Order: sequence, then structure tokens, then C-alpha cells
Amino acid sequence: MDVIRIVGLAIVSLVAIVLVRQVKPEMSVVLTIAVSVILVFTVLDELFDVVYTFYSVAENTGVDANYFSGVLKIVGIGYLGEFCNNICVDSNCKSVGDKVLFASK
Repeated sequence: MDVIRIVGLAIVSLVAIVLVRQVKPEMSVVLTIAVSVILVFTVLDELFDVVYTFYSVAENTGVDANYFSGVLKIVGIGYLGEFCNNICVDSNCKSVGDKVLFASK
């Protein structure tokens, strides 16, 4: 199951990040970003199936695809901003993360 794989990767990565943070804090930030990107790319494959299903539902119900596309872009920008904000907070740059979150909203 994909969720079990993602959770397992996250837990192993978390342990590695905590151990690296004690020795080289600057490398823990790089490791955090790398693991985050890997996890997002792992989820993207499943996300494409969900988006395709929503497009099919919109097409079958007669909803204009432009409306659905706009809503999907807004949600995507929100998630991307939240993702970047969380990385900034993990890197002890909360003020930068807050600005990214403000811009994405």
C-alpha cells in the first residue's frame, strides 16, 4: 500500500534528519528539503488520477472545464505555498515562510 510506504519513508527520514541535525544542522535542512520533494513526487502520481477523475466528473455533469481548472489551480497554489512555508519553518526561517504563505493566499 502506498500510504504505508510513504509513512515508512517519512519515519526513517525523520530519524535520519534528527541524527544529522545533531552533527551538522545545515545538512539537516538539505535533507529535509530532499525528503519533502521525494514524498511530494511519490504522491503526485496518485494525485494525477484524482484530478483526472474530477475532470471526468465535471465533463459528465456539464460543468465548464475552465471553472474547474481555475479552482484546481487555486487549490494547487495553496498547497504549494503551505509546503514551502513548512520547509521554511523547519529551517528556522518562519518569517520567510509567512511571506510565502501570504503571497500564495
